[in-house]
Amino acid sequence: MLNILGHEVKRGEKFIADYQVTGCDGKSVTFPYYIIAGNEDGPTICITSGVHGTEYPGIGANLKLYHDITPADVKGTIVGVPICNMASFINKVPFVNPLDGKNLNDTFPGSADGTVTEKLCHVLVNEIAKKADFHIDMHSGDSIEYLYPYAFYHIHSSDPQNTAASREMAQVYGLDFVSFTETSGAGATDQGNFYAAVSELGIPSIQPEIGGIGLILEETKMLHYTGARNILANKGMVGYEVKKNEKQQELSRFYRLKSEFNGIYHCFVSPGQYVKKGEPLAKITDHHGEETYVEFFAEESAVILWVMSSFAVKVGENLMAIGVI
Repeated sequence: MLNILGHEVKRGEKFIADYQVTGCDGKSVTFPYYIIAGNEDGPTICITSGVHGTEYPGIGANLKLYHDITPADVKGTIVGVPICNMASFINKVPFVNPLDGKNLNDTFPGSADGTVTEKLCHVLVNEIAKKADFHIDMHSGDSIEYLYPYAFYHIHSSDPQNTAASREMAQVYGLDFVSFTETSGAGATDQGNFYAAVSELGIPSIQPEIGGIGLILEETKMLHYTGARNILANKGMVGYEVKKNEKQQELSRFYRLKSEFNGIYHCFVSPGQYVKKGEPLAKITDHHGEETYVEFFAEESAVILWVMSSFAVKVGENLMAIGVI
């Protein structure tokens, strides 16, 4: 019997409710979750969004899934968390939970005895995602991030079958670019990420990225919605035709540029733009716009996945992500 947050799931039920988490710091937060238990048996999928509360397209898509799908449509169970980071969402704070200043997507799998963010991550993983057979964590560019749609899957530390299943999900989501990430090694990029933590539990998981800069456009919302429906159809959970993307490309790797200076960020490229080795990408100057602190050039031929849209930059901020084809 499937138990989600203390609730014994029954075939044919559908509801949405709120759940409260309190950390060791005494701070509390609630999040909405829903269950659509199909009339027929089948797999369980967990669909999360709003890990960063100002990444709106995934939130909109996740809620649309809840309102559009009925138990009669489903074989199996859909468990959704539309807004994981409610404090970030309500207060319009990018990246972090303002209650303790922690970034959820740097904190998974969390801690049962931790701060409110650490406890929230622990609950999301152990009380929800861990109960599923598959997991989708919908993301977008945050309020100062402008991106081109792509999907990440995690390279499992010891289970190639899990990696292959996650890769297939990323492909089926139907976006133009697919890339892998790792938690360890020289190319490590997904430490603390939700999908990586879930994948390491043996549950295939992906992080699709669509939209950004604080906008919720119908087009970006529907890309997430269609991608999730593709996964549901691929797993035999709904009677829906998978929409294939014939233009899809797999990246051989991706990397980020990071600032080592406070100053002004001059970006010369846009998301989705192809660049050649040696092509100028960006530079950082002082606040007068006179002295150039650093210039960035493409390490090899690649595509720009996302860029920071802010003119202001500080030490430690990610400036852009670049995918090598």
